[in-house]
Amino acid sequence: MLVLVCFAILTTINTCVGTLCPKQCDCDMDVGLNRATCVDQNIVSVDVGVPKEVQVYSLSRNVISELENFCFKAAGYTNLKILDLSYNLIFWIGLHAFSGLDKLTNLDLSNNRLRFIPSDLFWDTPQLEILDFSSNVFEHLNNEPFIIHTKLQVLNLNNCRIKFLPVRMFNRLPNLKQIDLSENYMVSLNLNVIRPLRKLERIKLRNEYWQCNPDFIAIETWITSHDIKYEKQCTRKGPKMSEKMISLAVEKESVDVNTVWNVTVDKNNSIAEVETNKTKPMTTFEKFDRDFSAVQAFVIGLEVGLAIGIVFTYIWLVKFCSCKSVFCRRPQTRRQRRMQRVDGDMRTNLLWNNVTNPDLETPPLYRRQLSLPDRSPPFPAVNIAGLQVDAIRIDRSETPPPPYNECRLNI
Repeated sequence: MLVLVCFAILTTINTCVGTLCPKQCDCDMDVGLNRATCVDQNIVSVDVGVPKEVQVYSLSRNVISELENFCFKAAGYTNLKILDLSYNLIFWIGLHAFSGLDKLTNLDLSNNRLRFIPSDLFWDTPQLEILDFSSNVFEHLNNEPFIIHTKLQVLNLNNCRIKFLPVRMFNRLPNLKQIDLSENYMVSLNLNVIRPLRKLERIKLRNEYWQCNPDFIAIETWITSHDIKYEKQCTRKGPKMSEKMISLAVEKESVDVNTVWNVTVDKNNSIAEVETNKTKPMTTFEKFDRDFSAVQAFVIGLEVGLAIGIVFTYIWLVKFCSCKSVFCRRPQTRRQRRMQRVDGDMRTNLLWNNVTNPDLETPPLYRRQLSLPDRSPPFPAVNIAGLQVDAIRIDRSETPPPPYNECRLNI
């Protein structure tokens, strides 16, 4: 008996715990339906522990990126009627992601990153009536049915960057009643695209890129002739270029502020300000600014710069070059100066010797002469160590070097 009581208590506790609403969500009733709102909670999966009896499930503004196959069926959410997955990061949906949602009637997938969906994606949701794909990225559409569904009535493709609608896009939507194609990049529309929508009651084509040519006007005429609610885009003819230029050239008349605004002016203060402005002497800078233009300042600055450049160039030439003629001579190196100094000393000595010894015809000897033996004893007059004495010229003054007459000074 005690075992049965414990089992009953545990069953009751499990049942109570299983019906608790998770902390990330708010659980309440909406038009008689069980609603769970899990908005802006950084949720990454559809299963956050919401009770299985949920019927209205909102997962808006989260970070869900993928819907895997059988994700709702595995979580036990088979009673869903309204599902909101807007403002997420969904870029991929499995072919059987909505499997088990036999009662789903309203699905919101707006403001996601979908670029492509298989046409039979909603085969497992036979009761689906409202589908919102607005603000996705369906730039390139193949020439095939976009969605295959027999009970879909409302389709929203607003702001999906659609550039062109294929002819077979809506061939498999026989019960579609409302469609929104506004804010896309289309410039033309083929009538065969919307002709298969036999039960269409309302269409939205609000766009700034439509070309109001005869073909598009014919489409608007066909839409209105079939009693389809539609807001015309070519209501009036656009102005021509000349009309735009004329409209831009028109100027508004000037308006006196005193006649429009309630302005009170102190006459005494205004008169005093005018008098002070008239009698106030101008400063030197103000006079210079008034009388001196920018062109004059530029010319004067250019002249001053040229004058300074000429002065510095002249100083440089005087300092680094000795210009006796057209060509300049580079300054001498240290070796050249040393050689010139030695040469000058030799010439000075030679000139001084000529002054002191004017009768000297040969310059002084700068090199030491070899001492040779003469013929006087004790040396014999014959060969010395095999050396012929007669072959040696004893008197060196017989053939002196030529005189340096050009170096002699006449005093």
